[in-house]
Parts: sequence; C-alpha cells; structure tokens
Amino acid sequence: MTTSKKNEKDQLMDWQEIETQFKALSAAHSPARQRILSDIFRSALKLTQDSPGTLNLKISSSVLKELRYSFKKFAPYKHHPKITIFGSARVAPDKPLYRMAKKFAAEAVKRNYMVITGGGPGIMAAGNEGAEKHGFGLNIRLPVEQSANQFIDAERHLINYKYFFTRKLFLVKEAAAFAFFPGGFGTFDEAFEVLTLLQTGKTNMIPVVFMEPKGFGFWAPLVKFMKEVMLKKGFISKSDQSLYHVFNTEEDALDHIAHFYRNYHSMRFVGDKLSIRIKKELSTAHLKKANQLFPTLTHLGKIVASNAMPEEENEPDINSLPRLVFPFDRKDFGSLRSLIDFINDCEL
Repeated sequence: MTTSKKNEKDQLMDWQEIETQFKALSAAHSPARQRILSDIFRSALKLTQDSPGTLNLKISSSVLKELRYSFKKFAPYKHHPKITIFGSARVAPDKPLYRMAKKFAAEAVKRNYMVITGGGPGIMAAGNEGAEKHGFGLNIRLPVEQSANQFIDAERHLINYKYFFTRKLFLVKEAAAFAFFPGGFGTFDEAFEVLTLLQTGKTNMIPVVFMEPKGFGFWAPLVKFMKEVMLKKGFISKSDQSLYHVFNTEEDALDHIAHFYRNYHSMRFVGDKLSIRIKKELSTAHLKKANQLFPTLTHLGKIVASNAMPEEENEPDINSLPRLVFPFDRKDFGSLRSLIDFINDCEL
C-alpha cells in the first residue's frame, strides 16, 4: 500500500471514529435535535476539507463560541420577558437623558421585565443601573470608548463579544420590546436594522419605542424625514409607520409595551399560513371587522378563528391558546402590526 493511500485510509478511519463518538454524545437528544446537531458537526468537519484561511477559521471559531456561551447565559431566563435598551455611550450620569433611561429600566423591572443593554457607559449604564440585578450587559470589545459598566453582575449577566453581529443577534433575539434613546451612528445602525427586520418579517413582531424627554428634539426630525422624504419618494410604505412609536415619558412607553401584549401572545408561520396566538378569543363582530380593516392582509383568504394547528404541537405550553389564522404573503408587516393593535384594542 502506498503512503498516500495509507494516509487516506487512516484519515477515513479517524472521521468514522469521530462520527461514532458524536453519535454517542448526541444520543440523548430527540431525533429532530440530532439532525440539527449533525448539520453543525458536519459543517465543522467540512471546514477541515475546504481549507479556508487561518483568519476565516478564527472567525468561525469565535462566532461559534460566542453563540454557545450566549445561549448558555440566557437559558435560565428563557421565559422571562426582556426589554433591550439602546442609546448613546456618551451621555453623562447628570444628564436628563441618563435619568430617564435609568427610571425607564427601574419601572420596567417593577413590571416584571428584565433589561438588556449593550453593556457600556452612557445610556447603557443607565439601563443597567436602573435594572440593578435584573439587567444583562452585552459588551463589545473595542480599543477605545467602551468597557463594561459597573452596574452589571459580571458573573451572571455579562457577556463580552468580539463581533458586533453576534452581539446584535442577542440584543434582538432575546427582546420582547425595544427602547431606543438618542444616540449616534451605533444607535441609528441598531434602530434601522430593527425596523428592517420587522418590516421584512425576519424577527418576531414586537414593540419599538423611541424615547426622549419632551422638547429634546432628537426623534422628531428623524420621523419628519421618514414621512416627508422616505415615504413621499416611495422608499417605505405608509403602514411601516406603525412599526415604531415616540414617547416622552417612561410610563407611557411601558404602557404601550404592556398594551401590545394585552391579548396578543405570539405568532408562527406554518407553511404559507400565519398563526397568531391570542389569550382570549375575538367576538364574531370583531373578527368580521378585522377582515374588513386589513385588505392587504386578507387578499389571499380570510382571517379565521382556529385552534392550534398540528404543526404547532411541539409547543405544548401554548397549545390551548386560541388562534387567528390566515394565508399571508409576508409583504405588509406594517399592517400586521396594526392588526395586532386592533386585536389588543378589542374588548375582552
């Protein structure tokens, strides 16, 4: 046997041994989870065959480590709703904006929310200070400007990230609501990415509040630009304006968030149908009105009352919730947000 063929045979045996060990480790998981774990495992193995550059391997390794560690940190709080607070790192503690963010976080905790921030100074520190032990800090490692603020429980609730995109994933993924305070390029990047994700249906529909003290004059010019330039020139739709709301008090913003979940619970796509889970059934009259008010949502079929569909059986905790189901082409998520508002406005 030639040396090259022997090496190939030894390598094949190594892969087979690794795969056998992997199967033994994943045996405790359900078949569906085993398939997903197998995909992850095989993708990692393919990196050895593809021979990407060392930098690409470092990126892959860091990203997977950050994902795994973040999943682990958030796992104990899976069912605890959280509000992600965004805003400038350059706001001093003696400024009204800082005090507003701190009070907003404190009031959110009183309403049984946890708080997530970017972990740095300014508005982020205000959010963590107000939330006390109920706040997460998702800190980005930068050469200047940002280090984790002192109000985070570093052992339990601090996660440090090398990459903005993995950090941003968890700022968005774990949130039940977003609160944006004034800020710079980073805040605008986060705000417009969140709006884009909502507009395109790439994240769950959740409330977005833009916060500032009355007369501060930060969000009003932006809203004016979106309405008078972006909307008028056809770059966004009128219904997209329902994806965000501006507030000048902490109480009004938190009341808005609470109202979003008054009757609405969650949603899930099953094929081409959207299943909206609600806490209480709508009356026949309200259901009829919903079909009349939202023609861009119902042009493929009516909104109908339903029980959980068979495909939803893997969520037993919410199978008993009533549903509103309709075929949805995933084009007008702004109107979908308005439908959720209508559902929450109906008398229960």
